[in-house]
Amino acid sequence: MKTIQEIQSEIVEEFSVFSDWMDKYEYLIELGKNMPLIDEKDKTEGNLIRGCQSRVWLSCRNEDGRLHFAADSDAIITKGIISLLLKVYDGQTPGDILAANEDFIAQIGLKENLSPTRANGLVSMIQTIKGYAAAALETKKPMPDGDVEADIVAALRNVYDPEIPVNVYDLGLIYGIKGDETGKVSVTMTLTAPNCPIADEVVAQVREAVLDVPGVTDAAVELVFEPEWNTDMMSEEAKLELGML
Repeated sequence: MKTIQEIQSEIVEEFSVFSDWMDKYEYLIELGKNMPLIDEKDKTEGNLIRGCQSRVWLSCRNEDGRLHFAADSDAIITKGIISLLLKVYDGQTPGDILAANEDFIAQIGLKENLSPTRANGLVSMIQTIKGYAAAALETKKPMPDGDVEADIVAALRNVYDPEIPVNVYDLGLIYGIKGDETGKVSVTMTLTAPNCPIADEVVAQVREAVLDVPGVTDAAVELVFEPEWNTDMMSEEAKLELGML
């Protein structure tokens, strides 16, 4: 199987034959028509990617250590964008997905030719894909269902730090997620500062988000400050969002 880098290089080469961005959009549309489509039964709220202007559904299954994605969107360009990402990441290992960069996006000029809302959606798509990869790499007791942990990660991406416009997961505030066969989940997390005046509120939001995940029967959140949080714990997407890259 081709590596992520090899696939990205092929994409850059494919886009290089087009001099006009209208032609590139047409190519994206064609990609969208040929990507693995999500099953209709999986077009659920839980599979919606947050932060996208249009509705985008993404499902993931872990098969023999490789992640396989299916997606769909109700907007033709957005469907093309997610199909481009699936072309890169579908069938790859979680470790390779997390280690990969997205330089090819800049090389083909995609982000600069998107509206701000679509560009933000592109970042959200990448974050969600890498969230599935991060969840798959965690070594802990099995959750009651193979998709539950990925759903927990997706839910945590809807909880935001009160002072920074980035979700708690991509900020690196979630130190661990453990679950057992009964559906009980424990989350270890930190905050960007020990003296946060609404620490209890953030912890409560994290617990509520986890409890809302189907398959979770109970949730406990432990707040710790060792190791101390720093910006190195943030995801690449979070740093990009905050202009740190």
